[in-house]
Amino acid sequence: MSAMFTIDFETYYSKEYGLQRMSTEEYVYDDQFEIIMVSCKRNDEKTTWFTSPNEEDYREWLMLQGIHRGAVLAHNMMFDGLILDRLKIPMPPMLLDTLCMAQATLKPHHRSISLDSCLKHTKSPIRKKGYVHNMLGRKLASLTTHEMEEYADYCVTDTDGTYWLFQFLKSQLPRSEYEIIDTTLRMYLEPGFELNPELLTGLLHDTREKKKKLIAQLPDWCKPSQLSSNPQFAKVLDEKLGIEPPLKISPTTGKTTFAFAKNDEGWKDMEDEWGDDPIVGPILAARLGVKSTLAESRAERFLSIADTFRDLRVPLRYYGAHTGRYGGMEKINCQNLTRIDFKNIENRNQLRYALEAPPGFKAVAIDLSQIEARINAWLAECTELLQVFGAGGDPYCAFASKLYRRQITKADKKERFVGKTCILGLGYGMGAKKLKATFRKDGEKVTLDTAYEYVNTYRDSYHEIPANWRFADHVLTQIADGGLIRIGPCTATQDRITLPNGMALWYNDLRWIDEKKYRGWVFDYAGKTKMIWGGTVIENMCQALARIILMEQASQIRRETGYRAKLNVHDELIYLIRDHEAEDFLKRGEEIMHISPDWAEGLPVAAEGAMGDSYGDCK
Repeated sequence: MSAMFTIDFETYYSKEYGLQRMSTEEYVYDDQFEIIMVSCKRNDEKTTWFTSPNEEDYREWLMLQGIHRGAVLAHNMMFDGLILDRLKIPMPPMLLDTLCMAQATLKPHHRSISLDSCLKHTKSPIRKKGYVHNMLGRKLASLTTHEMEEYADYCVTDTDGTYWLFQFLKSQLPRSEYEIIDTTLRMYLEPGFELNPELLTGLLHDTREKKKKLIAQLPDWCKPSQLSSNPQFAKVLDEKLGIEPPLKISPTTGKTTFAFAKNDEGWKDMEDEWGDDPIVGPILAARLGVKSTLAESRAERFLSIADTFRDLRVPLRYYGAHTGRYGGMEKINCQNLTRIDFKNIENRNQLRYALEAPPGFKAVAIDLSQIEARINAWLAECTELLQVFGAGGDPYCAFASKLYRRQITKADKKERFVGKTCILGLGYGMGAKKLKATFRKDGEKVTLDTAYEYVNTYRDSYHEIPANWRFADHVLTQIADGGLIRIGPCTATQDRITLPNGMALWYNDLRWIDEKKYRGWVFDYAGKTKMIWGGTVIENMCQALARIILMEQASQIRRETGYRAKLNVHDELIYLIRDHEAEDFLKRGEEIMHISPDWAEGLPVAAEGAMGDSYGDCK
């Protein structure tokens, strides 16, 4: 049996140079980078530490421990693993991370999951020491023997605490999650995609020119006073743009208020969803008083990476969302790469095309087709939609045919697009205002009356789906009262909905509030209060179940082919495959991703894929 090594590096940092100001890659590969010491624990043996002014000595010492042949554990393996990469130590066969484990198990209940916080949350007998605060701006050569001994004690305690935390948490995660953690870390630590700086330069130029035109053409009704006043800005979002203003529960007053600060979760979600909208994007930027739109900032960041490193390390936050889906990290969000319209030749100059396969490889992308809509129909037992999906039909054309009262085929591009937008958007309770805004974002204009017609037709045609929203409202009552009730393949009980893989959707302290701005259910998650209703419960479940299906399929693909995904964007797996293997891999990958899981009898699962020289060419 291979050994498990727990490690912790201590490194030089200062006010100007550190992870608070820089990405992990920028920090570790900066000329100022210096290792102060490293500690290492083999299995449950006594932790040892080592220090040297020479990086080669660290490599030799760690290789002597056998670290490259076993499982390696750290609290933030993206950081410690990147130092291993800098030291040119072969990446170990198994990567473990208590920060990832805590993201899934402790984060739902606590705001912070730093190692210190995790040890306190779990009532560990081990407590971190504060000596690191004395090390600001201190180089190795400046430390006295006594200071080095004190710092070593701190470093060893971190390693012992990480090992203890792993032992405490390991039974709370199903075995399959460890493979997901390992793959997630390797997307960052073993980069594959190469960034094209020339294309990114053109993209940034185009984005800036577009921004100038849009800001110069802000609507006449958009006045500075409306942007600076919270109530007036909320009115602009709702009445002019059709966007529901994001709300939050104030941690100070406990009352409902607008989530309009740039770091508010609701604001970030709104930027992610609407930042590329030609009208909304500039208005959001103007509201914050910034010079860059989200699209511009994203292009700048990718270009900076391309100019400095060329290879793209994909930073994904494991279990970053309530539903288990990935979140963005390192100042980029690889979950938010703008989709491409191939009919517009200008879109060749887009971000997805800048992610290129290295020589001798093809990018292969396989996407679960309409997986959330399929799961939603399956959970609701919506017979009509399930029949369309099960027969391999086109649900977009089927619904568009209802709207236009004639047979719509794939040749009817505009009409099918309307059907697609409705099928993918209306399953969780979206209203007419937001639907109208969604069409506008995608370049399609509809009146509010037409949007209402689309919403009503969807809810009448697939009446089982809104009925399931109402049932989910009943489930919330059961969760709040500590009852027990089944919903699809899941079990709802006090504070949670348990998923088929043993993980849970957490709804801590679920309660009903009645205020002027909001009347409904709220719950606590990660130290914040969130709002919820039946439609959101179904959305949470659909996303969580889709994630389980996708990860199970990724695991099967890895077992059969040996390839790990190099990128994951929502319901899509993206691989880099050797040229001569790419076609066979694509064929087998699609076959695997057509297989329904054992716990989802009757769920029609389908997938489609493509290959090319870049990620953009895979669509």
